[in-house]
Amino acid sequence: MKFLLKRKYFILLIPILLSSCTAYKKIPYITDAETITTEEFANAALNYEAVIMPKDILSITVNTPTNAASRDFNLPLVPQEATDVVQTRVSSASGGYGSLQNYIVDNDGSINFPIVGEIKIGGLKKSEAEAKIFALIYPQYLKEKPIVSLRFLNYKVSVLGEVARPGNYTSTNEKMTLFDALAFAGDLTIYGDRKNVRIIRESASGELSVKHIDLQDRNLLLDPDIYYLQQNDKIIVSPNKAKGNNSSFGTLESLALSGLSILISVISIITR
Repeated sequence: MKFLLKRKYFILLIPILLSSCTAYKKIPYITDAETITTEEFANAALNYEAVIMPKDILSITVNTPTNAASRDFNLPLVPQEATDVVQTRVSSASGGYGSLQNYIVDNDGSINFPIVGEIKIGGLKKSEAEAKIFALIYPQYLKEKPIVSLRFLNYKVSVLGEVARPGNYTSTNEKMTLFDALAFAGDLTIYGDRKNVRIIRESASGELSVKHIDLQDRNLLLDPDIYYLQQNDKIIVSPNKAKGNNSSFGTLESLALSGLSILISVISIITR
């Protein structure tokens, strides 16, 4: 009799053990990453640069060997009633400029730059925008060769859904990978579905696109358009089936689970 009870108890445990093995396979990131060859990584290599988007806030400074030569291109902050003016502190060996006005890219991707006027830089990479401004001011307006420096002041992404700390996260080096963002958000919760993550992205023209991602897919490391995030990306982690099932449980289901737990405990005691 005791042998039969043990056998039945063991049979009951088999589905639990199998489901545990299956659940574990859903946990790791980037499965089979070790199968990626050096050649594949080399082909996917990318020296990432952020693309300028509408509503970006930029710091643009122009430096020349003689500080006075570039002064007209570095406008000081003028006190005014407008509330959307931002500023940055800039210093140099020749005395510094103090607080400077920054530039908000308009919906057409343009900024109003001193002396030159309107410059369309939306959709350009940082280095491309710097080169464009350089070509517009030298040598037409400056006889000394300038150094144009552009920085993003609002390079941020949003992480939502089944993560430990949903919110907005800012990068100080104008670069963020998908896994950087998830790390900032405290990783996925136990209810996060690694095979159902979405990135909502806005193009320079304002068009939205949705990219579906499987965090276990090795090819994720080979796709720089997904692996590297753009500013203002929205990452949404969907809940897995376990959370959906839990949310549908009522009082009767909870009591049934409690009763099953007690029954297993009793069988364990009897078969000792």
